[in-house]
Order: sequence, then structure tokens, then C-alpha cells
Amino acid sequence: MRRLSTFLLAAIMCLATLSFAACGDVTSIDPPSADPDKINVNIDKNVSGELEILIPGGNANEESMIKCLIEPMSSSDDGITFKDLYPNVEINFNYVSVDNYVSAVNQQQLAKTLPDIVWSNSPDFYDLVESKTFEDLAPYITANGKEDKIPSTYLNGEGEPEKFSFEEDFYTEFFDMATYKEKRYVIPRSCDSVITFLNTDILTQAGVDLNPETTVVKNGWSWDDFMGVCAKVRTWMDNNNRKNDYVIDANLTSWLSVCYPMLISYGAEVLDENGKVAINSDATKECLSLVKEMVDKRYINDSTVATTGSYDNGHSAMLFQSASVSLYADRLALKGKCDLVSFPLIKKNNTPKIGAGVAGYAINAQSKNKDLAWAFLTFMFSEYGQQRMALNGLNLASIRKDLSDPATANWGLKYKELNLEAYTWGSEYKTSTDFFTRGPLSAKAGLQQAVSQMFNSACNAEKAKDINAIINTAVRDMDYALQEF
Repeated sequence: MRRLSTFLLAAIMCLATLSFAACGDVTSIDPPSADPDKINVNIDKNVSGELEILIPGGNANEESMIKCLIEPMSSSDDGITFKDLYPNVEINFNYVSVDNYVSAVNQQQLAKTLPDIVWSNSPDFYDLVESKTFEDLAPYITANGKEDKIPSTYLNGEGEPEKFSFEEDFYTEFFDMATYKEKRYVIPRSCDSVITFLNTDILTQAGVDLNPETTVVKNGWSWDDFMGVCAKVRTWMDNNNRKNDYVIDANLTSWLSVCYPMLISYGAEVLDENGKVAINSDATKECLSLVKEMVDKRYINDSTVATTGSYDNGHSAMLFQSASVSLYADRLALKGKCDLVSFPLIKKNNTPKIGAGVAGYAINAQSKNKDLAWAFLTFMFSEYGQQRMALNGLNLASIRKDLSDPATANWGLKYKELNLEAYTWGSEYKTSTDFFTRGPLSAKAGLQQAVSQMFNSACNAEKAKDINAIINTAVRDMDYALQEF
């Protein structure tokens, strides 16, 4: 009897102190962050070791931009690589499906097979905060700043060591988008912001003025300007046997980086400051009515109607996306027809927003090689590393202030004739999709799904006849998500 009581007491204590999984796996108590004074940012060049990096599978750009930091990309490549800096360190790749990212990373973490360095993005990194998957990198940033120079990895454009200054060197707002409760989990490898890709051939044929001196299609254009352009393109499509094509791939039905900024531009909110559902508002109705209008006018397709026409294959005039310019400008269907401009500002509530986020790299909290992993990330975000990555697939704006000009920085050199300033324009309007941080992070998936489904329904011509019903369903699903967890 005594042995049974002891067993039950132990079981109860285990259940009370663990956040999930079996006893002894991951506790609910946050482990202490590293001591900056104990972090070695000047590792001996002759150190031996192994690093493994987890990157998205099937993404040739991501692989090439990381691989170029490790080894020469051709026989004529005489640039500095991590292998030059640490010749006795072996680096291997592992791959993860973006569609199954959180589940795959969690499984590897529990199996203790997760690589040392892990690709991550926002908002997915939030799913891994409670499982203590990633190391807090704030102390590592502090440790870099304590050094006069970091001779091994923090190199200027000429490959020479330079002083590290977090505030002076970087657009820190993008680092902030990977922060939760003052802990930094992901180092951005670039500035990711939603922009508008253009098919200049379609726009010109539709009679849209693209003269830089007189056009409304320019950085800072308004949503009213955008809708006027949509009207012209729709008329042209209908008059030219393209009734089944649509004006824009808006990515409204599943991508929060588009639909959430639209919501808050109208003054709507998902959760209030107390973590209560606040989506049932006149502002939300206005936003969804705008979406319904775009469906009714056939600027975007009904979510129940399949279409083979898209921006990718040259059938749509515009696209809301945050991807690298090279992904589209070099496509056969868009060659010589691609340009870009900022996301149109919804000024209805005088609070226009543009979706932004983070894609970058974290360090596995269970890694045995954290200092060496940090050395690699330091090389990645140094001026030299950023310039080298830009020559090998990274055609997005750099997180570094000294590489902000696409006319001189490598990330823009190949596409100098395009409006690459669209990526960095309007920093005061950038916002991440972090509304779920006002409630328990465990409710994140349910809240995201509710917002996505709300916009999906607003893009459904039949369901959109009753906006109130769409919102009521979203409220129900959000309340359930919060109560369930």
C-alpha cells in the first residue's frame, strides 16, 4: 500500500510539472538563457567538430545560398567560406517539408535527432517556443557586441574583421519579429515583406499608365489606386477572351501575411489586449465586404472555382507575395514582363499595414555545438556573408543597413532595372502576424485556422452573402480554440 501511494504521488507530481509528453521529457519551466560572458565567439580556427543544418526540402534557392557559405560554388570561386575559417569542421544538410514543418521539427526534437541549426520562419517558430526547441539567441547577440572585433566570422565586404553593433548594423525590427517575451529565437537571413508583383505586359495592354512620372502604380500607392487598376485590367480581360483569368493572385484564403494586415488596416482585431476574441466588429465586416467586392467584380476568383490561370504562368496581372524577385523575374512566362511595387495601403482607418515576417535560422537548444553554430550564423549575417549569399540565390533585401541600396548591394545587382525598393519601402507600416501571442500559444493553430477560414468564406460568393454568419463562425471557432487549450 505504501509503495502504491508513493507511486501515485510521484505520478501526480510529474503531471503537475510537465507541459507535455512523458515524465522527464520537456518541463514547463523555461531553462535559463546562456550567460553572454561564457559564450565563446572567437573559436580556435583549428577546432574539430560537426554541424548539421536543417533547410526546406525542394527549395533550390535556400540550399544554394546556405551552401555557398560553406564551400566554393565553382572552380573559379575564390571567396571566403566557412570551410576556410574552420577547415576541420564538417557540415551536413538535412531537409524538412515546409508544409509539415512544425510536426517534423517537434518529432526530431523528441527523438533527439534535430540538427544543430534549424531553418524557421514566422509565425511557425511560435509553435516551438513551448517545447523549448530553440535556444534564446539574445545572449549570443550580446556576446558579439562585447568584442572589439570577431576576427573569425564577422567580416566586412572585403573579408576583414569588423566591430559588431546590433543597433547600428541591422534593421532590428525584423529580429524583433522572431522574439517572444524578450527572447530571440530566429536570426533572419533577409527582410521578408509582402509586395505586389506586376505583369507589366498585361497592365500595359489594359491601358494602365506605367510611366514613372505619372503612374499611380508606385511605392506608397493606395488601395483605391489598386482597385482602379484592377477595374481596367478586368475590362481588358473580358474584351480579349480572358474571362476565366483573374486580375490578381491575392493569396487571401490561406496566407495570414496578407489578410491579417488588411484586417488591422480597417481597425479590426482578432484578440484584444486581454486575450479575448474581438473579431466581431464593424471593422471586420468592412474588411470582409471589400473581399466580397473583389470576388463579385472578378478581380480574384471565387474560392470554390478552380482556375488554371495564375501570375506564375503569365495569366494574372498582379500577385501579393514576399518571395525573392528571382523566383518570378526569371520565369519563361514573365521574362521581361515582371516588376514590383509596394503592397497597396488601406487608409480607411488611417492605420495602413503591410505584412512582414521572418525566415532565417535558429539553434537547437539541445545542440552540443552551440558556439560553433553561432559562429556560422554570425558569418551568415555579416556583410561578407550577406553579399556572398546574394550572389547565390538570396535576392531579397538584406537585414543589414549597409546593404540597403539594391543599386550597390549584391542582392539587387542582377535586377537593377526593377523597383526593388518595394521590399524595404514603408518600414513604419510593417507588421507581423503575432496576434495569437495575446493568448496561450497552444491556441495558435486554431486561431490561425479560424482567420484563414473566415477569409476563405468571404471569397466564396455564396457564403459571402451573409458576412455576419461568417464572422459568427469565426468567433465560435476562436472561442473553441482558446477553451480547448
